[in-house]
Amino acid sequence: MGDIEFKSSPEFSLGMEIELQLLNPDTLQLVDGILPLLAQNPENFWIQPECNQAMVEIASQVCSNIPELEANIFAIMRDLKVRCQQLGMTICAAGTHPFCDRFASITPIPRYLAQQNTSGYLADLMMTCAVQLHVGMPSGDVAIDIMGRLKPYLPILLALSASSPFWWGHDTSFASFRQRFLSSLRTYGICPTFKNWQDFANFFANAQHAGMFEIIRDIHWDLRPQPNFGTLEVRVMDAQPTIKESMMLAAFIHSLIVYLHHHSQGKPTEFLLTPLPWLIERENYFRASRWGLDANYIEDDQGNSRPIRNIVKDILNVLAETADTLGNSSYLFQLEKRLDQGASYIRQRRVFESTGSVKAVVASLVSELEAELLVPENKIHYTPK
Repeated sequence: MGDIEFKSSPEFSLGMEIELQLLNPDTLQLVDGILPLLAQNPENFWIQPECNQAMVEIASQVCSNIPELEANIFAIMRDLKVRCQQLGMTICAAGTHPFCDRFASITPIPRYLAQQNTSGYLADLMMTCAVQLHVGMPSGDVAIDIMGRLKPYLPILLALSASSPFWWGHDTSFASFRQRFLSSLRTYGICPTFKNWQDFANFFANAQHAGMFEIIRDIHWDLRPQPNFGTLEVRVMDAQPTIKESMMLAAFIHSLIVYLHHHSQGKPTEFLLTPLPWLIERENYFRASRWGLDANYIEDDQGNSRPIRNIVKDILNVLAETADTLGNSSYLFQLEKRLDQGASYIRQRRVFESTGSVKAVVASLVSELEAELLVPENKIHYTPK
């Protein structure tokens, strides 16, 4: 039997990690800049390396609500921007770099070098970025219960976050090509379903014995428990070009998890997505990655489906009361407006269609983040208009 302690954390507390691209400000090509960036201030724990030397990850502190998380991420991002400028770099965020056509330079850390050895050629192509949200859980059993209830919503989150239509200079026809690439790696993708924390611990012990994983962090599922942090980590989403979009998604997930927890406690709930057979789960993933918000989501094992845009609106309606209680309403209001204004994959294609240039697409990503970082600190919270 497995024996893994789940270190509980404040219920539904929040933490975020965002992976960003390091760029040459003139060519807008990726630049291997993580080592000088880390050497510049080795005591900065909010700026961390990734597997690829042309990427950097920022990590928030533990926060109690979305506005606090937003303020913390803004502060870290502004600091990162200045540090990168001092080293002759700039930054942007999206699921993929639209025209990078070279292999990754692996960050020379034992864990990443081991991943390269295991993944082979796939590691050389690992040029993708995500935004990940940690939500605090009171126990391992609650984390596993919410994990199972949240699983049907992962394609919805994928469609909402899709920001990787381009790969090696080509329009892939996918809204999130990042998801298609990661599905080729053995430890990524759809998470299994477990009965309780002990069931997960037993699985991990057996997988560890078989040489599949050494530590929990070797699991890269789109939804995974983090026992050392006491969180459930949502990992399915493409990196977002702006902080405000990351916060919209965080507020959506935060409200949804609390709502699902209320259902598990027997409190009245309305519309819910339900678990589906594995092949239908895979199909919903493919549809969300291929067509984004225009995809049709299969809702049951009879094959009935509806547009994801309509399902998102249904979810937002049932989350309204929970979101209001949590102080998330203004963020969900912005998310609903974004359904009509266009997610990142749509905006990137508009730029390419008007310019014929993938470099112009990267320039638009840089500009979106730069414009946001110029907003005064007391103006970063969103209220409905």
